[in-house]
Amino acid sequence: MGRSSNTIESIKTLGLEALVSKNKETFTKHFAFAPVFTAYAPGRINIIGEHTDYNQGLSMPCAINRWVTVSMSANKSKHVTVKSIDFAGEMNFVLGQPYGPKNSWEKYIYGCILLFSGAKPIPSGFQAVISGNVPIGSGVSSSAALEVAFMNALNHFSKAGIDDLSLIKLCQQVEHQYLGVKSGLLDQYASQFSVAGKVMLLDFQNLAHRYISADTDGYVWVLCDTKVKRSLAGSKYSERVEETQSALSTLKEKDKNIKGFRDIKENHIALLENPDQQKRIKHYVTENKRTEDALNAFERNDMKALGELLTASHYSLKDDYEVSCNELDFLVKEALATGYCAGGRMMGGGFGGCIINLVRETDANAFSQQIQQAYKQKFNIETEINIYQSVNGAGIYTY
Repeated sequence: MGRSSNTIESIKTLGLEALVSKNKETFTKHFAFAPVFTAYAPGRINIIGEHTDYNQGLSMPCAINRWVTVSMSANKSKHVTVKSIDFAGEMNFVLGQPYGPKNSWEKYIYGCILLFSGAKPIPSGFQAVISGNVPIGSGVSSSAALEVAFMNALNHFSKAGIDDLSLIKLCQQVEHQYLGVKSGLLDQYASQFSVAGKVMLLDFQNLAHRYISADTDGYVWVLCDTKVKRSLAGSKYSERVEETQSALSTLKEKDKNIKGFRDIKENHIALLENPDQQKRIKHYVTENKRTEDALNAFERNDMKALGELLTASHYSLKDDYEVSCNELDFLVKEALATGYCAGGRMMGGGFGGCIINLVRETDANAFSQQIQQAYKQKFNIETEINIYQSVNGAGIYTY
């Protein structure tokens, strides 16, 4: 991903081992005995290929050096206690008995437990402590990191041996069934399967991936957080899923050669009469092409071309998929205007969150200062700016 710049200010963060150690200490202090293991899962960035995963498309993500950790130990009853440090809350319930989650983090955890226990038996109750440093609500998938870390913890705890792909499919079902978000597998896949120093080309038609070097030849990935609450992200996400599924159904009727999303070509867009559907499918088709072109740009080490693809992706997300917002658009425009940025785009579900920019490493500090000043002047909001490193996917520390 390029080297991290020491000149750019970012939030203070712990490395994985220190974060795991801190969570273990918190568990021991809270329960008066030590956990048996700690599971962890990272957040992610997605370089290109946005809003394509739930429609059998292409994406290019990698995990980042921010994690959610879950320390756990068994007890001799069916009672479960899960303490969240970041949300300052605690769940207490009995396995097999009804429980009403009181907020979203509890829905994630309870959903994980119910779906996992539907696949494999959970042998006993347990105590768990959750903490992490994945920024919440900024588009780097803190929710997926939580699901993946907790599912890995349950898998290890139960000695169930569920394979990685099946495990992340359970994570996806948590969002579908307990959060009401019809998400694809991008976030969970990146959190589970990533390799340090690599990005993945992910093909969601056959759920396959290949690793490519993440070297960006003197450039770094700089994320700028709008700090805008993504209040529309969930509802509009589901709306886009329904719009694209409906468009596919229409196209299947009009062209019998179309069996699935990846059969749709640009010339098929005109067959759609609904203008919104036309725009949604245009984004899907062109975004897949941009992702293929990004692979070629990486292989040629052509950062100028890669940056141009990022920018084109943003304007497709803005104009055709209509999931951007004023703050995101402003940040992209200002990023390009600095002269230090090869390209940038909104990243994640949209309507807030962050933009990802390909910035010359030597100019990262100047870029940061200009963006912060411009954004503060325009919206009176302090944007948070970070450079992330690529890391390995989820794992377990045993004691």
